[in-house]
Amino acid sequence: LEIKILWVTESHRKLGIGSALLDRMERVAKEKGAVISMLDTFDFQAPDFYLSKGYSMIGRIDDFPPGHSRMYFSKKLN
Repeated sequence: LEIKILWVTESHRKLGIGSALLDRMERVAKEKGAVISMLDTFDFQAPDFYLSKGYSMIGRIDDFPPGHSRMYFSKKLN
């Protein structure tokens, strides 16, 4: 599973919508035989959210964009 975009409008954050969407994507991917989920985000977006959902950071590019980092995450879908 490669997640390209997962975005929840600010007024709807902290309501469990992002968690529900992520859980559903992972569940469907497992049903279809996926064993790993991967995604990227920026340090000013949602790295803590993905860490709280069991993802591990597997890479990072600093100063991309300048002053920030692009972070890559993966999670085994057991």
